[in-house]
Amino acid sequence: MRAATIAVCFLSLSRQETAAIRFDDFASTQTLQLMGDASIKDKALRLTGARNNRSGAAWAVEKQTVGSGFDTTFQFKLTKQGGLGNGADGFAFVVQNSGTRALGGRGSAGGFAVEDPTYSRNKGIPWSIAVFFDTFQNEDENDPSDNYVTFRTHGRPAEMRWPPERLALTLNLPVELKDGRTHTARIRFRPPMLSVYVDGMSKPVLEAAVDFSIVTDRQGAAWVGFTASTGGGYENHDILNWSFTSENVATSMSVISSEITFLMSECLPDRSLCTPERALVEPREGGFHVVLPAHLEWGASIPNPEGRPVIIENAHGIVCRAKNCSGPEGSGEAPGDGFLMPGLPAGALIMTDREGRAWFSVNGRGGTGFKASEGFYEFDASLRK
Repeated sequence: MRAATIAVCFLSLSRQETAAIRFDDFASTQTLQLMGDASIKDKALRLTGARNNRSGAAWAVEKQTVGSGFDTTFQFKLTKQGGLGNGADGFAFVVQNSGTRALGGRGSAGGFAVEDPTYSRNKGIPWSIAVFFDTFQNEDENDPSDNYVTFRTHGRPAEMRWPPERLALTLNLPVELKDGRTHTARIRFRPPMLSVYVDGMSKPVLEAAVDFSIVTDRQGAAWVGFTASTGGGYENHDILNWSFTSENVATSMSVISSEITFLMSECLPDRSLCTPERALVEPREGGFHVVLPAHLEWGASIPNPEGRPVIIENAHGIVCRAKNCSGPEGSGEAPGDGFLMPGLPAGALIMTDREGRAWFSVNGRGGTGFKASEGFYEFDASLRK
């Protein structure tokens, strides 16, 4: 086996846009679509009032770019708690690709998810990822408390179920969400990490790798907004102001393409980033289009009987190993013992020639070190003439 010459062209973004959405208050809602019980009360966006069994939503009518990163900040206030749990059930910031008339269920559904089928056949909001500020402890959902933040998702319609998948959660939130005070939340996505900050804290209260490619269109855009719900317990869920900015961040990580050519249904289960089950190698004019899953060691190859130099173009994607994430150029982290190519950065897209073929891999530790990796790289490969 020998390392072959490989030329790689990477995508790099470093532009931050001005705020696409800005509400200093909600005296005017011309650019919002209100659904269900959502209304305006004293210049606040009231997603639900303090009444039993309600759900509401509010969506910005124009899609926003989210796939390459975003930064959103809002203030909220939860008041007039009553019923079960002394207030319920919470509210969510939601990114979805189902439209501005989307509305999920009541109670633990949070206004975005499928409602408990015991009570309803509500279908929830498919193609959605929610940052849910949960204020009721549902024992049948294994909630850690009545005061936590979680990332939840309803991806493909075939996967819609109750309760929705929980991607990550806080165990000890240092803020009491339903204390009646005004709180500030900031949610930032720098691919692939989604982070939540509360009340100006310097460290996020929750942070995890999240794959937004399943909820965006081909341009990396989706609808953004808020949902909330009540059930046997209730409270006013008020959003006081809101700003949203699309963000392209200069980083060693590249944005996952919106032109993915494999079926998203082929992603492996129980992973935060979409990880295709198998590699895709598709012949194209002058070369090949390759989707390389992160968990496969030397998982894709193209014919190269003469051992020509391989040219890699349009390389993009995100791969995570534990909490170390990178794009095709690698994380800059120095490889340790057992890496496939110790002379190249960890996580880099690498290549070798053997038996008349050019083989591709993520630069990781050989053997079992690949099994837990997530994500994929996508690129075009051709042989230099």
